Order: sequence, then C-alpha cells, then structure tokens
Amino acid sequence: MLTPAPSVHYATGPHGTAVLDVRRARWLMLDEDASRIWHAVAARGSTAGLAEEIAVQTGQDPRAVSGRITAFVDELVAAGVLLDTDRLQKARKRWWRR
Repeated sequence: MLTPAPSVHYATGPHGTAVLDVRRARWLMLDEDASRIWHAVAARGSTAGLAEEIAVQTGQDPRAVSGRITAFVDELVAAGVLLDTDRLQKARKRWWRR
C-alpha cells in the first residue's frame, strides 16, 4: 500500500498539486497529470486501475501508461514523499524471523 509520508503536506490548485516535505524542507510541484497519480495514491493507497482510466480517456496503450505511472511512483518513493508500506514491512523483519 502506498501512502504519503507523515512529514508531507499537500494542496491542489487549478494548475496542479504542491507537495511540501516538512522534514526535508523541500517543495515538489506536480502538474495536472502527476496530481492525478498523487490523488489516486492518497485516496486509494494504490494506482490500481488508474492506467486504464487514463488510457481510455487519452487513447493510449494501458501498458505504456502503467509503466510511466510506476516509474513516477518509484521516483516519489525514492524522494521520500510516498511510503510503500509493503516494502517497509519486508525491510523491518527481524533477523530471527527470516
């Protein structure tokens, strides 16, 4: 499951979404397309079905759209503004429980 990091605050305006990472004192400005991905993650906890929604509206290949969404989400996780709780749980396993 994906979730915004606890130190992240965000607001949406007519031109996209502004994401503030208070812990790192860094702003991230998302355009309308990136905002759509962000809000899907914030509302649903995943991007499941989002590629198909976008592909139908824009006439694109769902696999290509899915690849771009995945790459963008991976960038947000690497930047620390999104947390992938599935990855965190795997990383937190105790050495004696492996």
